[in-house]
Amino acid sequence: MGFRATEKGGHLMSETGVRGIDLFKIAGESISGWIPSWKTGNVRPTRQPFCSQMEEQLLLYLEYHPLVAWYGRGDISATFASTYKIASPLPIPFTINYLFESKAHVYLPDAIGQLLDGRLLIAEAARKVAEQQGGVYWIGTEATLSKTRHANLVFLHARRQTFPTWPQLEEALQVIWPWGEVACVQELVERLGERWPQAEREAAIWKRCAESAARGHLLVDLASVSLTRLTPLICLSPDTPPILPDPLPSEVPSSISMLPEAVEEDEDHQHARLLSTFDDSTLQGPVREHFLRNLRAVEAVLAGASIVETAREAQIARSTLSRLVRRTRTHGVRACIPHGTYSRERELHPAFQEVIRRLYLLPTKLSMTAIVEHAELKRAAKRVQEDTGTAIPLPTYEQVRGYVHVLKQEPQVRRAREQVPGSLRDRQSTRSFALSIPAPAHLAEVDEHSMELYVITPDGIPVTRRVHAAVLICVKTAAIMSAVLALGPLKEEDYMRLVKMALEPKDRLVLQAGCQHPWPCSGKPAIVFHDRGKIFTSERARQVLVDRLGIITEQAPPYCPSANDLVAYCTPSA
Repeated sequence: MGFRATEKGGHLMSETGVRGIDLFKIAGESISGWIPSWKTGNVRPTRQPFCSQMEEQLLLYLEYHPLVAWYGRGDISATFASTYKIASPLPIPFTINYLFESKAHVYLPDAIGQLLDGRLLIAEAARKVAEQQGGVYWIGTEATLSKTRHANLVFLHARRQTFPTWPQLEEALQVIWPWGEVACVQELVERLGERWPQAEREAAIWKRCAESAARGHLLVDLASVSLTRLTPLICLSPDTPPILPDPLPSEVPSSISMLPEAVEEDEDHQHARLLSTFDDSTLQGPVREHFLRNLRAVEAVLAGASIVETAREAQIARSTLSRLVRRTRTHGVRACIPHGTYSRERELHPAFQEVIRRLYLLPTKLSMTAIVEHAELKRAAKRVQEDTGTAIPLPTYEQVRGYVHVLKQEPQVRRAREQVPGSLRDRQSTRSFALSIPAPAHLAEVDEHSMELYVITPDGIPVTRRVHAAVLICVKTAAIMSAVLALGPLKEEDYMRLVKMALEPKDRLVLQAGCQHPWPCSGKPAIVFHDRGKIFTSERARQVLVDRLGIITEQAPPYCPSANDLVAYCTPSA
């Protein structure tokens, strides 16, 4: 089975990985976070790294696909796996040798694994290799992976962690909620009675739903319905055939989106379409007269007149008029413009021309500057250098603008660019970002700061001039879930206290501090976003958050401090 996570060789992906300063990288890209995986069947999850949001979505797709027995990274080294304590039944790195243009290359797939029937699972692999192994080839893109389904999977994934009273609640759920019965969480919580705390009752219900979803036995359309306490839920019997998610395509559709043309079109309408796509008022002087002469001659021939007679009346060579008619059928009325469809070998490398054409025809309708600065041009230059051994400079703004101007002259490209409506852009305001988060504690941000504060003891002994603080904030509600203070630089113990405080109720702290208002903010975040501070990226932090608590961790890109500040900006009240 092949699974394509990012763009390598043709199809564009947004939210791709970034290169950074990490000691260990995955295919040259920095680690963006970790996902806990229960595919191994152990009590505690195993960790799986990812380098982009798209890879995170793909890993969760594999995690909740009922036909996948296990999976893991295939592009990491043995030293990487040993350092981060990642186990893999297959040897890593999983190398695939192939020939391209008579040159030997080595390919490292994103992920490897095994299906329930024993077939090999290869992520982002070459189709021929997958077919030789008896597998199938899947391609995951932003268009094929539903964001709603991913948000629901993150919601369920955060609730798969076991707890001491789970065995008892599991038996009680078998009685009050038989397989195949429709019920919502709020109703099931009331059915369980008052024997257990409400938080444990609700946690048990969601855990059962998460386990059923992993086996393909949760009868809910996760791609269109957001899970809430009032969502009707059905858990099917374990012996029921699994419900598979929407299949992913085996081929990437062409990024050039053309308008469908009628198969049968009236000849008069076709002539009108060919001869009505250009405004001759833009031409001046003799060029316009030459164009109108050619146009009148072509119109006469398309209307049924003889080429010989028309050429004699217009004083045009018969061969020239025949060529004008043929090119008008292909290029439209622009073929009648003197040198209007003339082409010559351009200085721009063909690899750059292909990339610029693909970027220009994207539904998002990139600007000229966005095309010039796009990373795809750099990847194309690198591929050309690897294939030819010669470094080529990136195209300048003038070269890109000149080639885009040529693209605008092509009728098919013009129709695709001007008539096909662009895809709706994601909302960019901070309020829209907060509203797009499906539930409280779905995404939390942790950050540390310091402030100048002179601290002295009652007897006048100075302690410190700077106080360090860390907070864990729910991005959707701007609620402070926990906060810690330290007289010195924050350590791993302070981060652990911060996480522990977020999980526990704050009633005792409110009484101890004599607060006038309650602090009803507690719970386990599904995703914790942090910067690249040592206390957040340490091995102990991964062991506690990912391995023990089953929390997905995401970290800001390197050399990009504004990424962490952006989330803080989304919560101005904090």
